[in-house]
Amino acid sequence: MFTLFKSSPKFPVVKPVNIHQVKSYMVKFEESLRIFEEIQKEAIHS
Repeated sequence: MFTLFKSSPKFPVVKPVNIHQVKSYMVKFEESLRIFEEIQKEAIHS
């Protein structure tokens, strides 16, 4: 059962690179959210 789970293509081995990519994606997402909020504030004030 365990060997079938390991060799199954549906469950690829997670590499540290993928974790780094996810972290960098989250940082970019947070930055875009901040920029979006700033644009909204400027639109409300103007």
